[in-house]
Amino acid sequence: MKTAIKAVLREFYDDGIPADAVPRDVDYCEKLRAATVVKGMRRTGKTFVTYLKMRSLMEDGVELGRIVHLNFEDERLKHMTVDDLHLINEVHAELHPECAKQKCWYFLDELQAIEGWEAYARRLVDSSRIQLSLTGSSSKLLSEEIATEMRGRSIPIEVFPLSFPEFIRFNGIMDEIPEDGWTERERGALRNAMTRYLECGGFPDVQNVSAGIRAGMLQGYVDAVLYRDVLERHEVPSIQALKYTLDYLFHNFSRKTSSRAIVGVLRQMGVATGRESIADYLGYFKDAYLAYPVSIRSDSLAVKRVNPDKMYLIDTGLIRAMNAKMDQERGWLLENLVFMSLRRGFNKIEYYVTKGGGEVDFLVQDNVTQKRRLVQVTWDMSDKQTFAREMNALKDAMSETGIKDGIIVTWDDEREIDGIRIVPAWKWCVS
Repeated sequence: MKTAIKAVLREFYDDGIPADAVPRDVDYCEKLRAATVVKGMRRTGKTFVTYLKMRSLMEDGVELGRIVHLNFEDERLKHMTVDDLHLINEVHAELHPECAKQKCWYFLDELQAIEGWEAYARRLVDSSRIQLSLTGSSSKLLSEEIATEMRGRSIPIEVFPLSFPEFIRFNGIMDEIPEDGWTERERGALRNAMTRYLECGGFPDVQNVSAGIRAGMLQGYVDAVLYRDVLERHEVPSIQALKYTLDYLFHNFSRKTSSRAIVGVLRQMGVATGRESIADYLGYFKDAYLAYPVSIRSDSLAVKRVNPDKMYLIDTGLIRAMNAKMDQERGWLLENLVFMSLRRGFNKIEYYVTKGGGEVDFLVQDNVTQKRRLVQVTWDMSDKQTFAREMNALKDAMSETGIKDGIIVTWDDEREIDGIRIVPAWKWCVS
């Protein structure tokens, strides 16, 4: 195993830090005797976020030899055990003896693949000469368990697929997005970019490839979550029920979903399963950053229990790759896109049902400033019934909650009525 570790580390030092790492809107933070934990779904760019940190360190004068980077999903390390982890320090000291005597930065990808990894990570954190960064694709493994083992000595950082502003920079559409006063040419470019963004999504590696290749790659991402983040980590009583549950989510995103409803659908298909198992499966997909539940706004736990969650998925491109009916469901796609834009912020997100039964898609509270706002999403406001339904629900919610900031995000409508702003998605995402 020592030979394998040495080969992987030598390869890192020979290749150096990739020069094509595109800056992300991620606030990387580190603190002495605390682990920086970079987490998110597979292929969202977590490792490249750490590459950017490595590059920043080197720009500040840190030698490459003081940086240690290992990916524990490398097939050369697949037989590694917790008893082998100490060899990392040995190998590094052999390769760079002078650097090993100084403060070093350890960037370890998917360390949780090694059973019993927590004690090793804690030992690194306790060292005054090692700054530890961990990346992983499971929110549960890299939040609850780290918090337990390290007693709060971790700094969590979430990485998602490219946001719309990141998508624009990544694809060279604009280097900088004007805050306001857009020219007609800029408006046209941003509208076109939003169309591409809704279609392709924000996973970095699928940008600028053909539609067929993109779909195949994204479907592979879903398979990786299913097999490596769920089946390899959890005991699943029915793989068939698990797969059907995932398929159900991809065909019912942005809508209310419950384990009872899924059980009913599966039983009609001849697949026997229980509500507890389905609830577990939904939790596994949440842990892997694939699915995101949003509950009803209420101070009553009983009300929350009896009202189903709305389920959103991490990326519209991923949804399109898994679901062929997208032309009929563009409004749900737009709502999912708006949700993920809100989810990237430090926000608490719920949906709101008015006393009259109207529904507002998102009641959002900033967890830092505590400021609240109501966000409604609809594709088109030109239909009179749609206009009345969306406006009345939002007005009632604003009256009942006392929230003055209400907005309706649409595909291309833009106006203001009775203090409520109606804003096109491209503009809302860059404002």
